[in-house]
Amino acid sequence: MRVTCEAGYSGCDHPKAFSWLGHWLPVQDIIKEWREPDFKIYLVKASNNCCFKLVFSETDLNWSIFEVIASSNF
Repeated sequence: MRVTCEAGYSGCDHPKAFSWLGHWLPVQDIIKEWREPDFKIYLVKASNNCCFKLVFSETDLNWSIFEVIASSNF
């Protein structure tokens, strides 16, 4: 999975865009962000009005992306 981020102290702060089904989707809004052991997790609204959970593994430096809900109500 490919994610572009604004670099911060941890190197992966604030995702700006990501690849989903062959298309680049800009992040319109970070709805929520939190940490779990070895992971940084972001709930974002993309430019297609769908919400995604972006999960960054700090141990293997890989991203996982999950579509959460398709809605324009955020």
